[in-house]
Amino acid sequence: MWYFSVSSIKAILSSFNRVRRDRIFVWNNWVPKKVGIVAWRAINEKLPTRTALALRRVNVPDLSCLFCGEYAESCEHIFVTCHFAQMVWQNIAIWCKMPPILAFDFKDLLELHGFSSGLRKRKKATHALVLIVGWCIWKTRNETMYNNGILNVLKVLEEVKSLGFLWVKNRSKEAFLTWEDWSRFSCFA
Repeated sequence: MWYFSVSSIKAILSSFNRVRRDRIFVWNNWVPKKVGIVAWRAINEKLPTRTALALRRVNVPDLSCLFCGEYAESCEHIFVTCHFAQMVWQNIAIWCKMPPILAFDFKDLLELHGFSSGLRKRKKATHALVLIVGWCIWKTRNETMYNNGILNVLKVLEEVKSLGFLWVKNRSKEAFLTWEDWSRFSCFA
């Protein structure tokens, strides 16, 4: 009699010559799943940006970015190359006492935690922050598009800090985490 098990299916699948992806998406349990899903969809260009909608044959009268108006709105542009996003990342780097963040695509940002110095908890906190920044940028984009929101880098930074504190404190085992330590990002040094 044959019993089903995950390892048996994995063995069967691994016997086939499959093409493996270069990068595997890393999930972080310090943030809600919805935050990870936005990041996962962004690296796969599956968010409904203006360019993505146009490729799906949705009538989009203007493909330009809501933030800068200079380039076509794609995930790569919104999260990495747009001047607004670059200002957000620059402020995050200053807050976290990191060197300036240089990224060519969103995948580079998602791998940033692997290059951060310090404890494993600091790396996980850095990864959580990248996911939260992506969430907040996407949320700001939607507020701008649907509710005529105003772009404000400092507002995004404050939202990243407050959501980050809320989620990391309550979803990790870091019960000692205080707002003062989080505000200085000295809690994981």
